Amino acid sequence: MAYVSQYPPAQNDTYVKATSKYSTNFWPYFATDPLLSLIGSWSDNSWLSGASGGINQRFHIDLGSAKAITKIYYENAHDSGAYSDCGAKAFTLWGSNEAAAFAELTYGTDTNWTQIGGALQFDQHAAANSADPKYITVANTTPYRYYAIKIATNWGNSAYIGLRRIELQLVPSGGAFLAFM
Repeated sequence: MAYVSQYPPAQNDTYVKATSKYSTNFWPYFATDPLLSLIGSWSDNSWLSGASGGINQRFHIDLGSAKAITKIYYENAHDSGAYSDCGAKAFTLWGSNEAAAFAELTYGTDTNWTQIGGALQFDQHAAANSADPKYITVANTTPYRYYAIKIATNWGNSAYIGLRRIELQLVPSGGAFLAFM
């Protein structure tokens, strides 16, 4: 079955938000931008949280319109193959159609969000300066405009959580899809 990646209408902090960021070299929307590199330096190519003890970060994506996401493609955090212990680990996925929910980035506030499935886990990025694509299928039939990834833990780093790439995917209507490269 073919899946199609869904992106925010623009790669900026209007459509992609997180509880925190390390600096302006690690905007959350860097992790949703398919044009950025999956290898090499993580600076200007991924999202990295501010120092949080490596726990409790929200990552929100506004798709611009409601879509029933059923798969997540991701590349977990790494810096030229190092620091993969900063990668996101335990998380839950949430959906909403309320702009106020999207704007609220407090980890423990789930007002107007619906949890999709149960507890999930991202794999740690391979200890190599190479792409390491991973996928998670989720049971979801409800179209949501806003999606939240509530990240509880990382892979052992004492301060930061990050994602190199995150793409929400769906099966197009009718299940047919023609890819153009």
